[in-house]
Amino acid sequence: MLGILVPRLSSKTIRQAVGVVGCVIMPHNVFLHSALVQSRKVDPKKIGRVQEALNYYSIESAAALAVSFMINLFVTTVFAKGFYGTKQADSIGLVNAGQYLEEKYGGGVFPILYIWGIGLLAAGQSSTITGTYAGQFIMGGFLNLRLKKWLRALITRSFAIVPTIIVAIVFNKSEGSLDVLNEWLNVLQSMQIPFALIPLLTLVSKEKIMGTFRVGPVLEVSSLSPCSFILLIVNYSIR
Repeated sequence: MLGILVPRLSSKTIRQAVGVVGCVIMPHNVFLHSALVQSRKVDPKKIGRVQEALNYYSIESAAALAVSFMINLFVTTVFAKGFYGTKQADSIGLVNAGQYLEEKYGGGVFPILYIWGIGLLAAGQSSTITGTYAGQFIMGGFLNLRLKKWLRALITRSFAIVPTIIVAIVFNKSEGSLDVLNEWLNVLQSMQIPFALIPLLTLVSKEKIMGTFRVGPVLEVSSLSPCSFILLIVNYSIR
């Protein structure tokens, strides 16, 4: 609990910490959450209805991030409890994490190896589905590409699946390199967070666009500050 409120990181763990930020707050989800406001038909002329919709959207986004945070917290805690300060800690990766967990905590009624496997499958599905949805909204909104649903799904899914297949084939016999690549991909997601948030905050702070629902200067500054901090930490981790 103390580590959550007052995190203490050594210079050797900066890259992993930045990667955690990227994998929890994925930048494409910022676009996805913004696009979800189109899922309900709300009359923009009725202030009360718009405010009600905003309240529900805020609850949905906060709940999603809270669940994601708790899952990552539980995973980190289990591994820290079992392997912190041990020789195995340096060799644990996505490929062999399940075996290490089973050796440490045993099979039991619910084999932890299968629980870990189901969790990885669920995480992968969640990530690729949200990425696909975000791509579809961007194609239909930002780029104004009006395609048939099956063609749009084929294009966006291909952008997600084809690179994954290529990476799986190239790194098939290099498990350590695959873990390093995964870390840097999460760091890359952290780098992209400001590029998603800053334009969004710029738009929602303009009264001409948002009217009475524009965000105030306090919220704007408090939201922009983490963006600057993230870029600073990412720059440090790359160096």
